[in-house]
Amino acid sequence: MPYVSYNNVKAYVSLGDGSYASTISIPNTLFATDFNASNTTQLKRVKRIGQELDYYIQTGPKSASISTTVIPITGVGLNQLTRFLSLTGDFTNGSYIRANSYTFQKCFLKSFGFSLEPWKPLAVEMQFDCYGLEDGVLDYVEAGTSESGIISPLRGMSVTISAPNFTQTINQYENLNFNVEVDRAPNFEIGGTYPAKVSVSKITKSLQINGISNIDWLSDYQPNTTVSVTVGMPDGNSFSVAGVLSSQSFSVDGNGVAKGGLQIVEEMV
Repeated sequence: MPYVSYNNVKAYVSLGDGSYASTISIPNTLFATDFNASNTTQLKRVKRIGQELDYYIQTGPKSASISTTVIPITGVGLNQLTRFLSLTGDFTNGSYIRANSYTFQKCFLKSFGFSLEPWKPLAVEMQFDCYGLEDGVLDYVEAGTSESGIISPLRGMSVTISAPNFTQTINQYENLNFNVEVDRAPNFEIGGTYPAKVSVSKITKSLQINGISNIDWLSDYQPNTTVSVTVGMPDGNSFSVAGVLSSQSFSVDGNGVAKGGLQIVEEMV
């Protein structure tokens, strides 16, 4: 059952285990190009002998799912990418997500991903599982902000790859894909309506860089060798992945243009 669906909506998300605030600041604002939320309830249909109408009983907890595409903002003292990635942690109560008159409680980040490519501003796709819903009008005041901007791979971004006895910076690439998957398990106490805790079982980060023109061959590194990748933005902000080299490719097209690609995978259990 859909609860709400908006285009070009400005929503709000608190930090993990954070409380709802009446003042919404830019760091916690979701500048969403779309926002969709739905809820599910585990029901069982019970047939009543001799009755015209059947009835349903609830056999499990209610939960909501939120998916949104957000334009992240960065600037001096502001990095929404890092802020959103901090939601991958292990929390007791999760986050609040507010969109118009709806406030979703006990929200836990399930997935996070984006693609960087020329001529397109960065858009992040996020999914949340939520275990509490409170609807109704909640008044809030929007706080001001200092100078900030959107992220574009054409604005002096760099990718630095580091391994033992190896460091190289990439300034030319076709696209870069970054994804985070969080496996969680809700833990319910007997008779409880909401989970007492939502535990993290595994976090998997994957960084895929395609169309590299100036990278050395790294396949001779051992499978357990840690390779770190840091993506730097012109405003001084950055994000990093430190994992194993999962794959690397190299090809030459019909015009004689050489291109490479690689994937770094980081798993935290």
